[in-house]
Amino acid sequence: MFKKKLIKSLILIITIFTFLPFPILNNIFAAEAPATIKIGAVIALTGAMAAGGKDVKAGYDIAIKHINEAGGIFVKEYNKKIPIELIVLDDESDSVKTTTRLDKLYTVDKVVAYLGGFSSDLNVVGMATAEKNRVPWIGVTVAAEAPFKKGYRYIFVPFSQAYDQVSTFFDLLDSIPKEQRPQKLGHMELQVDWGKECGAYIRDMAKKRGYTIVADLKYAPPTRDFSSLIMDLKSAGADAVFSVPTPPQSIVIVKQMKELNYAPKVTLFIRGPDLSTYWDAMGKDANYIISDGNWDESMKYPGNDRVVKEYREKYPTVKSIGIPVGCAYAAVQILAKAIEMAGTLDREKLRDTIGKVEMMTVRGPIKFRENGSAIIKYGFRQWQDGKNIQIWPKEVAVGELKLAPPWDKR
Repeated sequence: MFKKKLIKSLILIITIFTFLPFPILNNIFAAEAPATIKIGAVIALTGAMAAGGKDVKAGYDIAIKHINEAGGIFVKEYNKKIPIELIVLDDESDSVKTTTRLDKLYTVDKVVAYLGGFSSDLNVVGMATAEKNRVPWIGVTVAAEAPFKKGYRYIFVPFSQAYDQVSTFFDLLDSIPKEQRPQKLGHMELQVDWGKECGAYIRDMAKKRGYTIVADLKYAPPTRDFSSLIMDLKSAGADAVFSVPTPPQSIVIVKQMKELNYAPKVTLFIRGPDLSTYWDAMGKDANYIISDGNWDESMKYPGNDRVVKEYREKYPTVKSIGIPVGCAYAAVQILAKAIEMAGTLDREKLRDTIGKVEMMTVRGPIKFRENGSAIIKYGFRQWQDGKNIQIWPKEVAVGELKLAPPWDKR
């Protein structure tokens, strides 16, 4: 009797499940979803790199706000959308703290993935830590190429590299009419991996493209007085200058250039003048300085206008939005797309998926190479009349390069 009842009960259960709609079955058997998708980021919010770090965080915050307003990211494993929880720690612009705080996010907070901080100097350390912990890492504002030669498998960088920056510098110079074009280059090499990589490319490409380096100088990250280097550039007659200073150094160098009445036609500082705080520090002396153009608020890519609107509402007094804002937003777009494609929060599966992402972001189309670096179009911005204007590449430019006049003509 008991066996007959058991068989009838089993038949009834099988019949019920056979005719239940698939979405309901999915919900019944889906694993219990976490309340949030935990993502970790160690960012310089104090110290020498804080200006850039705050721009990076602003981009992350806006992107995550937009995703969570739509309910979060759909994760097939749980058959539902799950909001993102970003856990941010300040490394105080100290690379040792970058490592220890990333370790804490891994061991204590159990984050699914990392988002990078600001600057090659700190991010290179963060990339090594991510690789050690086997946690997928997506970061911007890192242009050093050395990490991509180490066989890392967990790092992905939708950002330009040293080669892109230097070759585009020469493209920009080549675009200047020959009778006005600078021919004598001054190079100030910051003594970190990224600065040395750029230096090697500058020396190689100058020879190949018909330019003469009349001053090839070196300086350390702690340097605060550049007067002797500037006088060397001035004495050599350098009419174009290239460097990758820290944000505070980019302010000091230009101020000392003015004090020493040195005004090359082209001054390109990849880092520093591209940040949201540069005009506040420099005022009109920022005009004519060229810097990174990985992203700009004028770009017409889908969703960019929404990023700009959101940022402007929160920071209405900023003259020009720093490039890390848009680049950081794009990094979150890529991570969200990868999680949705992977359909799981498993770190290994997520790592395998990130490299396959090919998508349009607010800073343009992104596709990754096998080593985790990105295939992107690089550009420059220039401060003109109090606004940082996209001047290169031509297809997204909203203004043209202006050669700098002497200081007393500005």
